[in-house]
Amino acid sequence: MSPRLTIDDVRHHAKEVRDLAVSEAKQLADTQASKALLVGVVAVVAAVSFAYYLGRSRGQREF
Repeated sequence: MSPRLTIDDVRHHAKEVRDLAVSEAKQLADTQASKALLVGVVAVVAAVSFAYYLGRSRGQREF
């Protein structure tokens, strides 16, 4: 005969599943925040580089 499943067993398993889901959600949020930060940094670097290029090309034309 197999052991009986008790309410405490179900509660314990539900707590484990909840903890795992919370952990995965936090990891996903951290990953998405990192990606958003990286995209922002790349966009700023690209804008600064483009502005530098435009300023430099205008400066060479005047001389």
